[in-house]
Amino acid sequence: MNVTPETDLLLACARRFACTASPAEFRDRAGRITDWPAAISLARAHWMEPLAAWYLDTECAELLPSAIREVLRAAIHRSAVNFLLLSAELIKVLCVLDAGGIRVVPLKGPVLAAMLCDENPWRESCDLDLLVRPADITWAKDALIAAGYRLDSQLPGGEENATFHWRSQLVLTRDGIGPSIDLHWQILPSLFPCARYFDSAWNRLETTVFHNQEIPAFSPEDQLFFLCAHAARHSWQSLRLAADVARLIHIRPNLDWDWLIRSARAADGTMVMALGLWMVSRLLNVELPAPVLEFVNATIGAKVFAQRLLERLLSTPDENENFSDFGLQFKLAAGWWPKLQCTAAYALLPTDADGASLRLPRWLYLLYYPYRPARLAVKHGNKLLKSIRGGFPRPNHAAGA
Repeated sequence: MNVTPETDLLLACARRFACTASPAEFRDRAGRITDWPAAISLARAHWMEPLAAWYLDTECAELLPSAIREVLRAAIHRSAVNFLLLSAELIKVLCVLDAGGIRVVPLKGPVLAAMLCDENPWRESCDLDLLVRPADITWAKDALIAAGYRLDSQLPGGEENATFHWRSQLVLTRDGIGPSIDLHWQILPSLFPCARYFDSAWNRLETTVFHNQEIPAFSPEDQLFFLCAHAARHSWQSLRLAADVARLIHIRPNLDWDWLIRSARAADGTMVMALGLWMVSRLLNVELPAPVLEFVNATIGAKVFAQRLLERLLSTPDENENFSDFGLQFKLAAGWWPKLQCTAAYALLPTDADGASLRLPRWLYLLYYPYRPARLAVKHGNKLLKSIRGGFPRPNHAAGA
């Protein structure tokens, strides 16, 4: 597939991060850029502006116009400030929850940035994702509200507790002060392909040190599966998702691949795992052990949807088609029963959008379940009618005049 010089530079940047490209290769790609604003805009769209700015500023600054150098250094500075603010906020939140006896696992955010980037502010984040046990979600929510946060929801407060069962997270904010908190009690919605992989992740937690504080963290194998599943959940919308997976494989050379593949298979996560490894192998030249590569090729092979996903990722943002998240999740579900579950989850489980479009009193919340498929039928029926009408030529009224 032919790519633009800007996309080629961004790929080289991700490969530098994964240590699959040399500084000379990166400089070569940078030397081909003539439209630097377009290159920076593309990096920003893929959440890779700080990373690209770092490599450009440290490895080929003399190739950049002075104005571009200033833009890139400002991006690095913003990212550093954001990293420090997120880190400080995370420590405060962890202290609040720890005081309530609530065990919490930070997901992504500054902890993942510190692990992947050796404390350098290369990985941009905008909020804090925290995982608590389902039994602790109400206690965690109340503790954060007592600390000054409030629920950020389109639903009235009285409906929040009634809708817990159709969600996997709550969002809390502090009236525009600081980042939002995404409080998860499930890493993935329960009917998402491979969601049950994480049922036992609590039993495999390790301890990591973040800003001189010990906190729980996923094992390297669970972290890798999480990054692949997170990317699939978001339909591999940005190159940063692939860069994260590739970097983790580089810094953890002793991954227990046999255990990881067995666990993925046992949790219906074979396709999710294989797709993530296929993407980084094809995009970022990540070398996988021979048995792992054999597993990836046997699982993904020449599947059309994977190739389309890769091509979509390399297209410019304004060329991206309307890619169906549900369509990808359906393809990743292994077997007819997981596919049926995935379809049922999409068609029957209400979302906040359903609650926002139909205001019901708390005691009638069960009516959201029949409302969900009815709303989808109207939504997709209208799209189908428009596409059908668009396929026929418009009548030429002048011809009969």
